[in-house]
Amino acid sequence: MNIAALKKEAKSKKTAASRLLELASNADPTVQYAVAANPNTPLAALEYLSGHRKWTIVKAVALHPNISVVLLEQLAKHKQISVCVAVARNLVTPSALLEQLARHSDADVRRAVTYNKHCNDTTLTMLSTDTDALVRHGVALYSTCSLAILEKLANDPDEYVRTTVAAKKRLPTAVLSRLATDPEAGVRAACIGNLFQRDEHKILQVLARDSDAQVRFQITELYTWHDQLHLHLIQDVEEKIRENLAIHHELPQDCMLILAQDPSVQIRQSIAQREDQNDGIFEVLLQDLNPEVRCVLANERWTRLPNWVLERLATDAETLVRKQVASTGAVSDETLEKLLQDPSSEVRQAAESTCQKRMMWS
Repeated sequence: MNIAALKKEAKSKKTAASRLLELASNADPTVQYAVAANPNTPLAALEYLSGHRKWTIVKAVALHPNISVVLLEQLAKHKQISVCVAVARNLVTPSALLEQLARHSDADVRRAVTYNKHCNDTTLTMLSTDTDALVRHGVALYSTCSLAILEKLANDPDEYVRTTVAAKKRLPTAVLSRLATDPEAGVRAACIGNLFQRDEHKILQVLARDSDAQVRFQITELYTWHDQLHLHLIQDVEEKIRENLAIHHELPQDCMLILAQDPSVQIRQSIAQREDQNDGIFEVLLQDLNPEVRCVLANERWTRLPNWVLERLATDAETLVRKQVASTGAVSDETLEKLLQDPSSEVRQAAESTCQKRMMWS
């Protein structure tokens, strides 16, 4: 049997355990790796492969669900760090061994311990004071991390760790309120969603006027519109903040009107793409000096416009705008007839194409 066939057999979940044991002794390492990665491989085969010279095969053994505690303990001392990491991440690794690995000299191994759901509070407490910030960050990410540990990490010297803590739903409000005044903008921004869920609007109002645009931008990400938080941001100096508000699903009509006159073409285009404009906003967009804005308004992919708006756009000075109207399925028969007589051949061709489509549909 050739190597390809043996690899296919070694990978198959239908292959018997006895046959997998035989394949483990095959000379080809790709076949042996397939055996080590097969979830049905028996312990005897894993023990045989654990001494392999290729660390990729040994790593697959260390991750295997059928591995024994004795073999895990042996591999936890392996000279190849990636093998030790695999032991730390294996869900069958017992808490006692995870505690040992939490003292490993390599930070990658210690961080891997924080990924294991069987890591206990004692081990997490130890790792929460680790010298490596990424290890402490792993502790902060841990789903069942105790409140005592979270409160400690809320004072961590690393911004990344504090940012992660700020987003934790179980964090006491007093700790969250303190993080909302953190010197780092990223930490303050990370508090916003959590504060909103707790109706801490007084703190949010302060953050909505934060000196850092990153924090103010995060306010615009809130799903529900609140005038006290959002209204003043309509004229924020940061364009990206106004851009985000222009697509907010609860944007009030009066704010929409302001943004329809924004200096940014992209923001005005965003307003033109909306499906909830009123007549006053349509009037402003129809008079926009940039034809790209008027062209977006005419694009049926974004909105089905009232007839009067389409009629105005059909007489636009810009050929591209009239062509877009002629291509719009919602245009009235009367307006389409006018476009068939347009001075531009491009517009006439678009109108003819629309007529043909209507004949096919009728």
